[in-house]
Formats: sequence, C-alpha cells, structure tokens
Amino acid sequence: MYHDSDRANRDFGINASQALASGLAETNLSGGFRSIGLHYNYRHYYNDNVLIFVEGLFERYVGDVTDSPITRNDYEAELGIGFVYIF
Repeated sequence: MYHDSDRANRDFGINASQALASGLAETNLSGGFRSIGLHYNYRHYYNDNVLIFVEGLFERYVGDVTDSPITRNDYEAELGIGFVYIF
C-alpha cells in the first residue's frame, strides 16, 4: 500500500505537542510504500437468512513506518468472524 507524507504522519507520525504529551520521540515520516499484505474474505450463505463470513488480514510494514514508535511490531494482523441475519 502506498501513502503520501500527510497520511503517513497522520497515522504513524508524532508531532511536537504529541511528543511532549506522550514522551515518545517526535517522528516525521515521508510518503512512499507503507506496507505489503494479503487480505482474504470468505462468505457463505448458511440458508436464505443467515450469512457467515470470515476475514483475515496480514500487512507487513516497510519503509519509514517501521521507524515509528507508534508501531509495536513490523506487521499488522487481523481475524474476524461474523454472522449476518437477513430479514
């Protein structure tokens, strides 16, 4: 995924006032590649009224984002399971 410097700093940067309040180092990031990843969705109609879904995501951070003190790891992973009832 690609992002510009505005989005990089909004999501992962730390400005001077935030650094003062949090104790984390001030961080100014440039744009470029943020991450590379895989996102998978599976949906299955159990019957006419019930939809079951499973979602998985893995993103590996690259570039400046890995230097941000906000990111605890160099990746993000998510797993979701849900049911939808259709009236």
